[in-house]
Amino acid sequence: MLQIVTGMYFRDVLLNETLHRAVFYTSSWTYPADAIELPVGRFLFASSPSKVCPIAIEAVERLEAIRPDGEPEIMVATGGTELLDDAAAVFAFALNITCSRNAALVERLVPHTLGGPPASKPSNILRRTFDPEIFLRPEDFDEAREFCSKLLALQRSHFEAVMRAIHRVVDATYLVGDDPSLAYTLFVAALESLAQIATSPEETRSWDIYDPKKRKIIDATLTDLDPEQATKVRNGVLEADQLSLARRFRTFTLDHVEPSFYRLEATSAIRPIRSHDLPNALDVAYRFRSRNVHTLEILAPELWVISDRADTLPSEGRSVLSLEGLNRLCRHVIKVFVERSPTDLDQAFDYRDHLPGIVKMQMAPQYWIGNAEGFTPQAAPAFLEGFIELLLDVLADQDDAQLVDLTAVLEKIEQTLLGEAKPESRQPMIALYVLWHTFLNPRHHRPGAAKAIQQYRADLDPPSVVGFVVRLLTSQGIEWPAERLLHLVNLRRDELQRGRGQALPARLNTALILCAAERLLDAQQVTEALSLISEAVESLPGDMPLIAFEQDARAGDKPTIDLLDFVLAKNSWQSDDGVPTESGVADSEETEPQEEKDAPS
Repeated sequence: MLQIVTGMYFRDVLLNETLHRAVFYTSSWTYPADAIELPVGRFLFASSPSKVCPIAIEAVERLEAIRPDGEPEIMVATGGTELLDDAAAVFAFALNITCSRNAALVERLVPHTLGGPPASKPSNILRRTFDPEIFLRPEDFDEAREFCSKLLALQRSHFEAVMRAIHRVVDATYLVGDDPSLAYTLFVAALESLAQIATSPEETRSWDIYDPKKRKIIDATLTDLDPEQATKVRNGVLEADQLSLARRFRTFTLDHVEPSFYRLEATSAIRPIRSHDLPNALDVAYRFRSRNVHTLEILAPELWVISDRADTLPSEGRSVLSLEGLNRLCRHVIKVFVERSPTDLDQAFDYRDHLPGIVKMQMAPQYWIGNAEGFTPQAAPAFLEGFIELLLDVLADQDDAQLVDLTAVLEKIEQTLLGEAKPESRQPMIALYVLWHTFLNPRHHRPGAAKAIQQYRADLDPPSVVGFVVRLLTSQGIEWPAERLLHLVNLRRDELQRGRGQALPARLNTALILCAAERLLDAQQVTEALSLISEAVESLPGDMPLIAFEQDARAGDKPTIDLLDFVLAKNSWQSDDGVPTESGVADSEETEPQEEKDAPS
């Protein structure tokens, strides 16, 4: 939100302006207690210092008042929470102080006085961050102001990445006392996240500095190759190694450490990391992050219990980074990253898609399926799924269930079928067309429906998921051979695992499995049938009739499966003369389409 409200991605239109204000808590103060104007907001300090001082943060939210279509904008303003929280996080990060909405948290983190016996208090782990009564000088605000200006000018993808990293660093500081392992991991993750979008520096690759253990193994396997071939293999290994996440993290961090890190910035540090120790310290930090994420390994107490607020601690004869060392390194690297990152505008960025408080949800089909403007060959599977959902509700006699008038969509289908050469692309369109004309009263049929169905109905004859659905819902026999059904089940399983294929209500996917299982039971292939029935149960978790069906099958019974009854979620799966027939449903008043809804596609 901080970058959006600057207006850099707005058109030249009228803007809505909303002032947001909230009280945060900090251990810092300034004098005189005038309002401090920063590019991210306005900060009003308390007039006298104390261990925990309230600070009011104000920010003006600007949003376009006119939509791109010329209509007035519905959203005048957001709640302001994200905007002010972002401002507080940047403020705390830039000045290495505490700034939180949670007064109790700040009270707990900030001591009344510094010093005392060594202990694992946050103020004894991090320098300055939790010091009481930090006095902020005018030059501190100048540095923060410069950082904020550069941050807000970043290209959108880099701005978002930096804001994520800043939040992780600030969150990590709050956790150093309660969960030092997670805090350590968050510090590393903040840098690793930036490494993923940074342009890798042109590093001189050398076999001599490659991991000695790996180098020894690889060299032993290359002894029979001539020198030229061995060199090609080594270069390939080095190039692949550049893609390693650990290598990328270390290379990115080292490339973003400037000379000032070892000079002026290190003057106030305790045991600052030496340049020749940093590569190994980064490897140690990354390995711990991996072990913490994957095996929940905790940070050794030697690295945080008694740290004296130092940047480094000894471990196995080497210097490694402490929590404070990572804290200082993160702030330095992120600031350098901001300095170097591109600042050009992202022309494809639409700020409306990034406003907080908006949840994108799929609309129920009755609100969009009648809109022919949204129908394309690519959208046909979604239209078929939506129509089937509505149709199943009608067939199941659910209260208030109705179909939507699809006259315009059907006309679009007729036009589209003529230009579609691939049968698999025509399948969802002709399936929707057939289902409509099967179940709807003839007065809602299209004039040339019979001719269109006769011309394209053969697309549904070969075994396919769409063909299975049409045959099942229209009470046609599913006469495909068992091996073709099993092949179709396997294909459908693969589609669902990959998130591909025709989307369908879950019970139809399960019905396909049950259909194949029934065919196997008829062929006395009990073991294979039971495996499919088990898969069917797990594809529709918690369905008690289906669980009971599985238990009966495993007990040796062979209950009859009425697949249409199953799909409609009726209690009995036994053959029942009362199951709606094609003609019975078509004549029902329940299937009268309601008026087409004017809704977006």
